[in-house]
Amino acid sequence: MNGALAIFAKTVGLSPVKTRLAADIGKADAEAFYTLSIKAVAQLAEALQKQMPNQLTVHWALAEEEALEHPAWCQFKTLWTGDGDLGNRLHTIYSRLQKTHDYVMLIGTDSPQLSPDILLNAINQFKKWPQSCFIGPSLDGGFYLFLSATHIAKQAWTNVTYSWHTTLQQLVVQLKQQNIDVELLGRHGDVDIAGDFVPLLEALQANDNLLPAQEQLLDWLKSR
Repeated sequence: MNGALAIFAKTVGLSPVKTRLAADIGKADAEAFYTLSIKAVAQLAEALQKQMPNQLTVHWALAEEEALEHPAWCQFKTLWTGDGDLGNRLHTIYSRLQKTHDYVMLIGTDSPQLSPDILLNAINQFKKWPQSCFIGPSLDGGFYLFLSATHIAKQAWTNVTYSWHTTLQQLVVQLKQQNIDVELLGRHGDVDIAGDFVPLLEALQANDNLLPAQEQLLDWLKSR
């Protein structure tokens, strides 16, 4: 099977990043954290590709059209998410990749503690039940991963309030209204505010097989 992994990201200097976190710790530290998170997620994707040779294509799904040729994103292919809110951007990327790949996985940069095995397990589960949609719930009521091969109408994405404690619940309702079966994966944290550093630190410390960029992130968290 030929899969696509799209990583939603913003470009420091072109868009504000981690604005809620910046309100807690300052813009400079928030951007430093974001840069480390991007490195960790990039290494995560690269490691997953190595476990799935010639079976997975990775894309940066970028918020800024002018960033498509930016050197920060040269590691993988780049796509512009288009304008609009997050629901519209998710629809744009998912629907585009869904036409040319056997399945599409969407993640962000807010969960840099994820391991390649977590993503690989999601793909293996999908292969057993390819008609289902697999979603990874985050601790705050959102989701850190979305994986499906099914056509999804635009309104399923846009009729959801994002960055809210019922985001996942709303998305599941929308999908089930389209008669799409939903399977939930294991819960993991994501970072939106300074208080999210504690579960992130604990998750990184509990992992004996950290990627180099995750070790850098762990050192940064410990130094705070």
